[in-house]
Amino acid sequence: MKVFIDTNILIDFIARREQFYHTAANLINLGIKGDIKLYATPLSYATCVFIAQRVLGYSGAVKALQILSHYINVTTMDATQCNNALFAAMPDFEDMLQFESAYAAGCDVIITRNKKHFPQDAIQLLEPEEFFNCYWPQ
Repeated sequence: MKVFIDTNILIDFIARREQFYHTAANLINLGIKGDIKLYATPLSYATCVFIAQRVLGYSGAVKALQILSHYINVTTMDATQCNNALFAAMPDFEDMLQFESAYAAGCDVIITRNKKHFPQDAIQLLEPEEFFNCYWPQ
């Protein structure tokens, strides 16, 4: 299963956001074990470093992503995806860039904590808890 992780999930893990870390870590661990294939955009990496450096410092944030890069496939972002996002009737350009990249990569699901900013019909959208309830119930 190809699982796209939105920027907020990546930040939850890297910055160890207390309220969200455990679920994000469980998701990342599925990718590390090879149970799912994780995907993220270069934009997510950049935003993650920008936010996580407040907690970890710049080198700490980069080092964390360097380690994760062995387990996360980086999707492409191109002019077509950018134009599609620009002209989409959606309220959040950054989330549309994420969607366009996930769609082009053939991802089966997008894991995010902000489903309302994504198109609702092309790729399954799940919050982390919903993902585990659907695919890895305990």
